[in-house]
Amino acid sequence: MTVLVGIAALLLAIAVVLLSTLAFRRLVLARRDRRSAAAERRVRPMAIELIEGVAEPPALAPGDEAALARMIGRYSRKVSGETSERIAAYFRGGGLDAALKALHSRRVWRRAAAAYALGDMACPEAVPALLGALDDRSGEVRTAAVRSLGRLRRPEAALPLVESLVAHRVPRGLAGSALLEFGVTAVPELHRIAGHEDAPVRSIAMTVLGLVGDSGDAGRAIGALRDPAAEVRAAAARALGRIGTPAAEPALRAALDDRVHFVRAEAAASLGAINARPALPQLLTIARTDRFRPARAAARAVAAIDPAALRAAAAEPDAGAHLHEAADLAAL
Repeated sequence: MTVLVGIAALLLAIAVVLLSTLAFRRLVLARRDRRSAAAERRVRPMAIELIEGVAEPPALAPGDEAALARMIGRYSRKVSGETSERIAAYFRGGGLDAALKALHSRRVWRRAAAAYALGDMACPEAVPALLGALDDRSGEVRTAAVRSLGRLRRPEAALPLVESLVAHRVPRGLAGSALLEFGVTAVPELHRIAGHEDAPVRSIAMTVLGLVGDSGDAGRAIGALRDPAAEVRAAAARALGRIGTPAAEPALRAALDDRVHFVRAEAAASLGAINARPALPQLLTIARTDRFRPARAAARAVAAIDPAALRAAAAEPDAGAHLHEAADLAAL
């Protein structure tokens, strides 16, 4: 009994110590947050003057200097052009070198924080180091590097990003978002990547080209409809629907005869997107006779191109489930 009482007392003492430690830590963190918020209030006018080019970086205490860097980094996410150049010049004064050095820290959290911060510094010279961070052993660091490469929007980072995505070293959604951040500046590089030896790389390049390109890029996508890899042909068909050029109609109609069903499905959907009325007979045949995915896509394409033709086809005895479904959805 005495032993049990002693154990209970020991456990109680341990619990009290743990609770006291947690309470103390919470107080310390709350105090740190208050100091940080106060520092940011003090330096906010300085940050605005700096990014507007009406002041030079002042001499500050370490805490205020860190707060100023954080605030300017946040502002960098919302500006471009000459303002970004001024922000980059500010970080070249010291913050850039410190972050590049931290990328080689033994501590994962330091490397990840540095990789994240570099994207807000607007310094293109950070790109090589961030590309190296795509091979970091930590997924957190790789993810932060992807985010920052997207922020910096340097076309030379497009291929390494795509290769990292294909190798599953970085999250697919985040890498895709980073590539979209590049916008039209990446189009020439995407054209080059579209000729890569690996089919998954070509497929991603074609997908992104469909999102950021325009009618001038249709020729590349039309050519990719003849790619030996079905995933590339499907991506090309999808891209042509997004680009929305009528010049793609003959190539997309030819793709309705592709031997792979999901390529036929993407071609059908894109013909609907570009309102290709001459393709209606082929689309109606596919909607009645093809496999589920292309048949459904063809029926919905008919609905987009000519609702009256859809209703007439759905009323026929051999219409099939997909035309009936498309007609019901169109009637809602």
